[in-house]
Amino acid sequence: MSTLEFFDCNALYGIPSVPCLEQAKRVGDLLEEMEWAGVSRALVRHTAMIDESPVVGNRLIVEETAPHPSLCPSWAILPPQTGELGTPDEFLASMAQAGVRALWTYPSRHRYTLDGVTLGPLFEHLVARRVPLFIERGETSRGLSGWELAGAVLQEFPELILVVVGHGSWGEDRYLRPLLEAYEGLHIDTSRYELDGGIADLCRRFGPERLLFGSAFPYTSPGGAMLTLAHADIADEEKQKIAAGNLDRLLSEVRL
Repeated sequence: MSTLEFFDCNALYGIPSVPCLEQAKRVGDLLEEMEWAGVSRALVRHTAMIDESPVVGNRLIVEETAPHPSLCPSWAILPPQTGELGTPDEFLASMAQAGVRALWTYPSRHRYTLDGVTLGPLFEHLVARRVPLFIERGETSRGLSGWELAGAVLQEFPELILVVVGHGSWGEDRYLRPLLEAYEGLHIDTSRYELDGGIADLCRRFGPERLLFGSAFPYTSPGGAMLTLAHADIADEEKQKIAAGNLDRLLSEVRL
């Protein structure tokens, strides 16, 4: 495991509304946890993006991560019709200026509908510019949740790069594998993917490029996901792609 470089796609800091055992209240706390666990870099979120407003959280995360090159800020989206984050063109220009290359969507918590009517103009930009959109499996919209919601979004925008994170330790392959087969832009994180032999079989069937290392910190410890990947029955080159290479590739392909 010490030979792998880990780039975490799913790390959070700030004080969450739902308490957890170990909190990273500030950027420094997150950096200490990463150093202790052996995670080199992280694509990070701020709790204010989720629990307060992207208007506040998006600004905070850029300001607070700026001095730390090992942390890559990500933003949350809102419907452009409300004007809170500007028009799609203005929002993308702000992303470029801030160096943000990944987005998150929280339709149930931010009370909007995740579909083309609400977000079509923005999603067209994301597709054209290859901006990855992350969503937690527990998010809901249109009476859909989890993989049903992911499938509905991809059916409308089949070329969207969508990363579904936090899908649990019991294995949900009967839901996710049909979507992986149908949509090349679908990716998943490995934070709680603890199915025996699961990573190796996904790599055989779909290639290692669709998997991203994620810790889901602070709700789970980075060590579990690191250990699962390090001992997966796949080649070292495939492990490194999952550990960091795939996220590096996705972010490098963004055209802002």
